[in-house]
Amino acid sequence: MRLRAVPATPATVEADVLAVPIYREDAELRGDIAELDAASGGAIRDAIDWGEFNILEHASALVDGGDLPVDRLLLINAGTRGRGAWRARRMAAVATRRLNGRGAQTLALWLRDGEDRHAWSAAAAGAVAGTYRATAIYGRVRDTEAMARAVDEVLVLGADQAALDEGTVIGEGMAFGRDLANRSANDLYPARMAEAARELEADGCTVEILEPKEMERLGMGLLLGVGQGAAHEPRLIAIKLPGWETGDDRRLAIVGKGVCFDSGGISIKPAEGMGDMKHDKSGAAAVIAAARTVARLAPETPLMAVAPMVENMPGGNAQRPGDVVKALNGMTVEVTNTDAEGRLILADAMTWAEREGATHVVDVATLTGAQAVAFGEQVSAYFARPRDWGERIGAAAEAAGEWFWEMPLVAEYRTSYDSPHADIVNSGSRDGSLIKSAVFLGEFVTVPWVHVDIASTAYLTSDKPYGPKGATGSAVAALVRLSLDFAAGG
Repeated sequence: MRLRAVPATPATVEADVLAVPIYREDAELRGDIAELDAASGGAIRDAIDWGEFNILEHASALVDGGDLPVDRLLLINAGTRGRGAWRARRMAAVATRRLNGRGAQTLALWLRDGEDRHAWSAAAAGAVAGTYRATAIYGRVRDTEAMARAVDEVLVLGADQAALDEGTVIGEGMAFGRDLANRSANDLYPARMAEAARELEADGCTVEILEPKEMERLGMGLLLGVGQGAAHEPRLIAIKLPGWETGDDRRLAIVGKGVCFDSGGISIKPAEGMGDMKHDKSGAAAVIAAARTVARLAPETPLMAVAPMVENMPGGNAQRPGDVVKALNGMTVEVTNTDAEGRLILADAMTWAEREGATHVVDVATLTGAQAVAFGEQVSAYFARPRDWGERIGAAAEAAGEWFWEMPLVAEYRTSYDSPHADIVNSGSRDGSLIKSAVFLGEFVTVPWVHVDIASTAYLTSDKPYGPKGATGSAVAALVRLSLDFAAGG
């Protein structure tokens, strides 16, 4: 897909389809939307009056373009104004997704609001994301040629071309991460994820893979313990951009939880929804995809992506509740719940990243069901120490068109992890478990650190107007923006 900035106005642009955001306050069709409706000969008002589009009911409506030099208008429910980059990305995704399988080749996109460089970049990423098809990974016999059609070119009215170019690369990176997250557990197990990471060598990255013997020599007891019951052995993937070695006193490590399949282990999960547990590697997919994207945009960034990869299975040699394991940092951990495995592999990975020279760390993980209960599918939770480092990723997410929300890191909850046999247990009481999971992770990192929980934003459990069922590419764009800002000294 090509994204092109054009100086045309909504009433004069020539395209197959013109996407028009409709806000809740547009019920009376005033101002710019009224002017466009008049130029169309009343096509927008007719669609609303006929009931083809209702802001309270419909995500989008494809209607005749009337007197405008476009064949059709795509009316998009834009909700309420605000969150410019987030809304731009969402509207662009809805627009291109709505046209999948149809005959439109060119789409003109009018944002109407939040028109700045970040909004243009986010819109480009969203436009690319809207054309994503999870079915393309393995293919389906029943898919026809017509079903595979998508918009070839998006004309973004009044945009900055450089911002569109950047957003296109980010959107392509998100698609790469979505493919990794969507691949099935029998296809993408730890060793296969390591093979996929090797592809980044073509982008100038250095890729290091730690296998079990090396991890055992180093003392990664937490990571190895989680994976010991699976037929597929663990791996630790480290991807260093060219700028990692030349960085002076600032190096950023992004660490992603990589559980290729999470049965819960001995503390086995309910059968319902277990098929979605192939997405428990979404954090790892996000950091690998972000590293590839940054390598293509700014290879001199002092960035390393670290992905601890395991399968959490209830095999004959599986970790048991009550087992005590030793972390890379020397702490002993009593495993009270084998389904609280993500924090264990992240703990060893973050310690290793620090030893490799990381001065700042961000971890990303589908960590807790409590995050989904608290925030739903739209918002990711984050925790920070110190808080000003968290403000940096919050700002990066906002600029990238993602929605992150800070949660308190309550040190007083540390006592809920006390163990009579070890330094710490891996699972405390359920009350406040979203916060407590971050408190646990905080025991294994000493540099400025942010933990991002994407449990509910990493994948969709059903089709939505802005994306198909499956991986969303959550956190990729935010990590890219943070890395670019970090490289610039921000």
